[in-house]
Amino acid sequence: MAVKPTKTTKVLLFTFRLIPLFVRKGFFRSLFKLFYHLGKKNRLITLHNLMRSFPEKDLKEITGIAKGVYRHFATVAAEFFDMPTITKDNIDKWGDVEGLENYEAAIAKGKGVLSIVAHFGNWEILPVGIPVYAKPIHIVYRPLDNPVIDNMVEYVRTKPGNELIPKGGSGRQIMDLLKQNQIIGILSDQNVDLLEGVFVDFFGRPACTGKGLAVMAMRSGAPVIAIFPARQKTGKYKAIVKPAVEAVNTGNYDADILTNTQSFTKVIEDIIREYPEQWFWFHQRWKTKPYQPLFYQSREFYAQLEKDVERSNSSEKPLTLLLLDIDRFKAFNDTYGHVEGDNALLQLDEFVKRCLRETESSYRYAGQQITVILPATASEEGIATAQRIQTDLKKEAFAVVSGKDVRITVSIGLSQYKPEEEIKSLLYRAKKRMLQAKQNGRDRICAE
Repeated sequence: MAVKPTKTTKVLLFTFRLIPLFVRKGFFRSLFKLFYHLGKKNRLITLHNLMRSFPEKDLKEITGIAKGVYRHFATVAAEFFDMPTITKDNIDKWGDVEGLENYEAAIAKGKGVLSIVAHFGNWEILPVGIPVYAKPIHIVYRPLDNPVIDNMVEYVRTKPGNELIPKGGSGRQIMDLLKQNQIIGILSDQNVDLLEGVFVDFFGRPACTGKGLAVMAMRSGAPVIAIFPARQKTGKYKAIVKPAVEAVNTGNYDADILTNTQSFTKVIEDIIREYPEQWFWFHQRWKTKPYQPLFYQSREFYAQLEKDVERSNSSEKPLTLLLLDIDRFKAFNDTYGHVEGDNALLQLDEFVKRCLRETESSYRYAGQQITVILPATASEEGIATAQRIQTDLKKEAFAVVSGKDVRITVSIGLSQYKPEEEIKSLLYRAKKRMLQAKQNGRDRICAE
């Protein structure tokens, strides 16, 4: 069922469609050219990623590719507003398909199809084209932080009949859909944290990569195909459907996860090498590094959460999870430096521990975030704990080298455990509420 567009979405799509496409392209290319020259951080990330990935190329070639990346994604942005107007009657004006027989052979097996999705080419044309040439696709999706853009993207992706599957706790739903011989799209080219992924080779460097696609492929036996909408010199797109990759399943679970994830990642690397200007090089794909110290505290958190979930299931007592995120932490780091930022995190961690009862526990989690596990605690009582943390935090001074006493605030998301729920789902709900608390103005508590 299509996501209902907001008034803002309707106005934006209508307004930009009034502008001829060639004018839109010119506008966005000029805008992205400005971003390239003024946006130092993203430009440096792009150049660094390209230099490390193509050591054989000189600086002139690297700079040329980087500028091509910005130009390409300016074109994609301009074309986005036309996506809702594409139908089976006019899709040939946008491009064609190569390798459709690979999809037909995969779907004929009756086990469903898992599709590798990457930020490559114009990936937003896939939700429009796949229902035309095959059938609607189910897309595993994490809501975007900006609610305006999120609604617009969700509407455009679901208008052709596609469905969105919230990321986190979606394994059972995916397995059911595969049994119905459906197509599932899973994003496979983004950096993830240590607990969500495995390290595989990507352009000669270890990249922490989500293992969900490999897990689903091994459990279901569904073939895995990649579809890449590559922009051609004509300006049209060629949707390249790669031959199916059959998941290895030797019985050695960890080794098989690594082998399969590497195979899927290699397919993405190969197409990027062919069209280097058409991948999302702005992304910090190699951000997660092996053996980060924070990993060990996160591992303790997961181990404790699993124990508390077991107790909650057996005793039928409630369990509540808080996720705290420091507000405007980037600005804090920019003002006082990363050393003081690290000190503030350590101080906040100790402060939160002082606010808790003996049976409750807190852990550093994902950079500037702290998780709090509240056993035998329902949502209402959890809100009271969150309020106490926020109130007492206003009295806590964070001393910096400059001699100033700085105050910080936190946005808090709260989720109460549902019986037999997957831990990832519990975490996902807490994170979603935390992001909502930030959108509501920061220094807020948001619960279901």
